[in-house]
Amino acid sequence: MPGLRDPHFHRSVLYLSHHDRESGSLGFIINRPILKNFGEMAVISGALSGIPVFEGGPVEPRSLLPTRLFWTSEGARFEPLGDEDIARHSLLPSPLCGHANYRAFIGYSGWSAGQLEEEIAEQSWHIMPPTSELIEPVRTLDAGVSLWKEIMRQAGPWHRLMAEAPDDPGLN
Repeated sequence: MPGLRDPHFHRSVLYLSHHDRESGSLGFIINRPILKNFGEMAVISGALSGIPVFEGGPVEPRSLLPTRLFWTSEGARFEPLGDEDIARHSLLPSPLCGHANYRAFIGYSGWSAGQLEEEIAEQSWHIMPPTSELIEPVRTLDAGVSLWKEIMRQAGPWHRLMAEAPDDPGLN
């Protein structure tokens, strides 16, 4: 939400890959590409070398996690790629850089038990179910901000107004 002042989540769209009141929540920012590919960030060749890398969140910012995030008839699926997956894909010669299902994340976003529920009650987050269009990877930072603004526009008139406001209204 626009009122959330944590700079790590400024105008961010997150995909929650795990949510449990007892054990906490885990998610990844999906609208913040860092404009590098996996092969530039890790010693890797083959098919995974060309997948885009996104800022996943402020937790463990030195970790790099390749994943598949895709749409099925049952909804969105999130699958971290393990060592066996990476080894299997490294044998494939052509890069998957244009394949929308694959992306890597630097870091992740995490909440302890009950923390996310508290932030939702404070109206720090706007919750919505994923859609196939929403999980499509953005290619630029501007496209990522546009995705966030579009979500806010659809949330209602107040959210639309907040989305269109400058970051610091005092500078007007």
